Amino acid sequence: MIPRQEYDHYCRWASQQLSACRFGEEVVDVAHESASDSFIVESRSASGGKQQYRSRNIAIGVGTAPFLPKWAKIKTLAPLMHSSEFGRRRLELSKRRRVTVIGSGQSAAECVLALLNDLTPEMVAAGASIQWITRSAGFFPMEYSKLGLEYFTPDYMRHFHRIAPVRRREIVADQGLLYKGISFSTIGEIFDLMYERSVGGRDPGLALFSNCAVETLESAGGSGSFRIGINHNHLDEKATVETDAIVAATGYRHAWPEWLDSLKGSVLYTCEWGDLVVGGDFRARRSDGGKGHVFVQNAETFHHGVGAPDLGLGAFRNAVIVNQLLGREHYRVNASASFQKFGLPSSQTAPSSISGDFYAHAS
Repeated sequence: MIPRQEYDHYCRWASQQLSACRFGEEVVDVAHESASDSFIVESRSASGGKQQYRSRNIAIGVGTAPFLPKWAKIKTLAPLMHSSEFGRRRLELSKRRRVTVIGSGQSAAECVLALLNDLTPEMVAAGASIQWITRSAGFFPMEYSKLGLEYFTPDYMRHFHRIAPVRRREIVADQGLLYKGISFSTIGEIFDLMYERSVGGRDPGLALFSNCAVETLESAGGSGSFRIGINHNHLDEKATVETDAIVAATGYRHAWPEWLDSLKGSVLYTCEWGDLVVGGDFRARRSDGGKGHVFVQNAETFHHGVGAPDLGLGAFRNAVIVNQLLGREHYRVNASASFQKFGLPSSQTAPSSISGDFYAHAS
């Protein structure tokens, strides 16, 4: 696994080689011109200037946006931030006596580890502390076994598209630990640091609470702190804890741009849930019979499975799209990439013969 800093450096280097890349522009409208079956993209720069681009095909890859639950949307003077802000506001948190991190994914764990590294034994003795709260059943590792990672391959993506759309949503809802857990190394660093600091009965300065769902949040008077109302999922008991700062590691959600709504129905087909219908080739189904393609990348996981937002599949997604734009297979994209078969055995290996061969070897 390469460091995030190295990946950022690579992306910057690659973008500098491409003269067609445009930065600092926000797409504000995309209109379809039926006469030419082309799309007119309008963008606005930070200075207010507008640009227009015309294209036969477009690719949408808007990604996700930081998500804050309802309880976190209060007006306060005390630090309350999403984990995406942690890097630039870390110094601000170091000035607070009690800091609470809410969430149990990789982002939450990295924030906790950074805060714990900043917390000295002298600060703990003076009353400083960190609380780590999650509604999940525990602080579990992400599935990172070699066969588990095969769920992030084109093979699983192709299999996923054979499943009925209504079942896809149910399946993805049960696959959280494939992409929402914590890395073994981060868990190990946190545990080892707590262990070392607890030798001799000392307070390590970090308290972990699982199965605790945050229900309410309010300012604690004029003291610049919070009262967090939590409910234990198993005990069904409630408690209130106070803190001086909160890091909400509550994940990210897809936020489709407003301009996409103008294409729904008239140009792009939508399903009963109001979502685009995206095929295994990343094309959104058109409702107007037009020939231009609208490709969708990094869509919701129920479109392409848990690997939809995975960076490791970026090259595959791009290759599939480029082949369609060229009208030929410039990139080889159909080779098998996993050892396991995600569907049923083929008719050439019927269940009876599989059982016979297996038991013959097992005996």
